[in-house]
Amino acid sequence: MPLLELVQQVRSGGGSAVPASSRRTDVRILDVFQDVASVRVDAHAWIDYMHLGKSDGQWKIVNVLWEIRRESR
Repeated sequence: MPLLELVQQVRSGGGSAVPASSRRTDVRILDVFQDVASVRVDAHAWIDYMHLGKSDGQWKIVNVLWEIRRESR
């Protein structure tokens, strides 16, 4: 998904219709080394793997690799 499409989906409320009882917001810090980190986010219908970097004292998302959950077969 191109960045612009992702931003447009978020601005239009994408994902906000998921009922609270179905939401998943598990965040795991996989690794931190000095000013870089890897994080896994388990969300409602997808999993994100993020690379973060610290700049001017603030963590910033540098890259996201994500996959939609498949139904069990």
